[in-house]
Amino acid sequence: MKSKEDVINWMFIFLPVIIFPILFKELFSDGKSDILISATGGMIGGMVGFGIQSLIIKKSNIFKIISLTIMFTVPLLSLIVIHNNSKISDKELLEGDWIAQKIGNIEFHNPDKLNFQPNEIPESVKWFYSKMNIYSDEGKERITYFLETKILIDTVLIENTYSGALEGMLKNLNVKIEDIELEVFIADEEEISAMFTFNLNKEVVNGYGYMYKKDEALESIWLMPLKRGFTTDYIDEFDAGIFPDY
Repeated sequence: MKSKEDVINWMFIFLPVIIFPILFKELFSDGKSDILISATGGMIGGMVGFGIQSLIIKKSNIFKIISLTIMFTVPLLSLIVIHNNSKISDKELLEGDWIAQKIGNIEFHNPDKLNFQPNEIPESVKWFYSKMNIYSDEGKERITYFLETKILIDTVLIENTYSGALEGMLKNLNVKIEDIELEVFIADEEEISAMFTFNLNKEVVNGYGYMYKKDEALESIWLMPLKRGFTTDYIDEFDAGIFPDY
């Protein structure tokens, strides 16, 4: 009887240590600090579990089992609600109102406004850029962002710049440029737009990029999968809503 009681008592610490990291990751993940967030959740879960265990250690086993059931069920239901609410389908987004926004020489439409992200030009590319502003919707599972730049090189070929930018972004996802499929919508000396498809976490995902060059201005907008991609209908709608200043 004593060993059974010991197991029940330890479950008050064990369950929060398992559940809290998952809950914290779902709530606070930024795609970069998941290990730290999960570790913090585990520590807090352990402290919460120890506190609850101290309060009810002298209660009956039936009371403890009921408490454990509640402790397990409430976070589980919370995770389900958070997970479902955080994933609005592309179909739902397409049926909603999109915001018109203009940055630099490009007007575009998006479900959410892109906000300026403070940044500095990396030392390694200061020879190429004289200006670099970044705007994004700060998405965690997929992100839309706009790069507003000015370049110092007159002889830039836009298709090479597009490929280089895409390759750099894919490196962060451990995806090689040769492993993607590219469907080009527009390609000339001023602009290029394309949908790219690749494998991410054993799933096929779609992304999109549009780049426009006017004088020294080089501007681009990207739909980039981080954990999930964009449907082709979403990409078609987004592409149709881009209007550069020719």
